[in-house]
Amino acid sequence: MHDFSISRQIASEVIKRANEKKASQVLEIKLKIGELTHLNPEQISFWLKELFKDTLAEQANIKIEKVPVSLQCKKCSYQGKIEIEEKFYYPPLLNFIFCPHCKSEKIKIKSGDECLLERIKIKR
Repeated sequence: MHDFSISRQIASEVIKRANEKKASQVLEIKLKIGELTHLNPEQISFWLKELFKDTLAEQANIKIEKVPVSLQCKKCSYQGKIEIEEKFYYPPLLNFIFCPHCKSEKIKIKSGDECLLERIKIKR
């Protein structure tokens, strides 16, 4: 359900923006989805295709870039990407993400928690 509700919001925003620009067709959309969002890019793509049926975005090419997790350690100043195991995708378990260098839990997530509608390509 999480993927569907987010897809519905994305589809609504795409259609709204396309209509504001007086588009005759949405050609392409590009999304950036972070690894920590718990969103499955394949499911998002599936639901968007379903939600775009019978709209000006029905033929839109959907591009999704998966954004890896990147952090900054407040203890040792490490900055970089980390590998997140599947079991850590559940939000309450995110407290167990730690610096790969010094193992500190005092970190700041720099990327990997975003869900962005980066671009809409339209035809007028």
